[in-house]
Amino acid sequence: MTRPRLLLIATGGTIASEADDATHTGLYRAASVGAEALLAAIPGLRERADVEFEQPYAIGSEHLTSRHWMQLVARVRTAQQRSDLAGIVITHGTDTLDETALVLDLLCERRLPVVLTGAMRPASALSADGPMNLLAAAHTALDPGARQAGVMIVMNDRVLPPDRAWKTHTSRVDAFDTREAQALADLHDARPHWHGPAALRARSRVSLAHALTRLPETLPRVDLLASHVDLDPQLIDWLIAQGLRGLVMAGTGHGTLAEPVQHAIGRAIAAGCIVVRASRVPNGPVRPRAGLDDAELGTLAAGYCTPHKARTILSLALAAGYESEAIQDLLLAL
Repeated sequence: MTRPRLLLIATGGTIASEADDATHTGLYRAASVGAEALLAAIPGLRERADVEFEQPYAIGSEHLTSRHWMQLVARVRTAQQRSDLAGIVITHGTDTLDETALVLDLLCERRLPVVLTGAMRPASALSADGPMNLLAAAHTALDPGARQAGVMIVMNDRVLPPDRAWKTHTSRVDAFDTREAQALADLHDARPHWHGPAALRARSRVSLAHALTRLPETLPRVDLLASHVDLDPQLIDWLIAQGLRGLVMAGTGHGTLAEPVQHAIGRAIAAGCIVVRASRVPNGPVRPRAGLDDAELGTLAAGYCTPHKARTILSLALAAGYESEAIQDLLLAL
């Protein structure tokens, strides 16, 4: 019987890191373990599938730039054209894993399952979580239930959607959760048990793949500011002077902003900048004309997007040439 073929794209992160002591999980040499060594730690995987691997870069994900994103999107797009592949697994640092997953989901077709995974403990640690996460990611990518599902995140025995998944803890192995959404599947013995076909159908079908068939080298500049007491509105004026194209404000409560900040946002919008209101509150959406009147202020509402994901979406949408109305529709569709 012919075994399915799986592509592993390794990019570094804690899953590929080592420390001097097996009890050390906070300080380690990032991205020091290669893709072949990762595979060697997974008994039985090569008997389940023919695995090939590549490593476009090896870094901690806090060092990612939009150049890395575009490079990874290009590699996934190329791989998805292959008729011999059953799925793609990407190992990635957890710090920005959810943002990369969203970029891939928006810019790649859904011809093959693409599963991102990582680890909260280095490969050298006692009870390292990377090997089981990688095995679970591979089984998910090969599972019939994953077909046409697009990009998914597998961490700590759960399959999560990229638009709602986020990192919620700095060190625990159960660091990932979904923002007001159900997991797509739970894993038992590293195999996914889907929460019904409706869970996959409920996933957003929003895509920018056709709008960005030609990938830019980098993305337009979009910055993120968090509201706090005594926030200096001149920071916004300075960002405008640096060539800012878009700005996401992580406001208080329902995306509320102090009056001096509102005035600075008005100047940014007058200069051609698109401004999105998000919230620093962990859960709940920022809806249009709630908290503030977006029509009056000229801002867009982030919906259920976290501030960081709103920043990512705004940058991609600007690269695709979207205007304000289309960007608002995109944010609210996720």
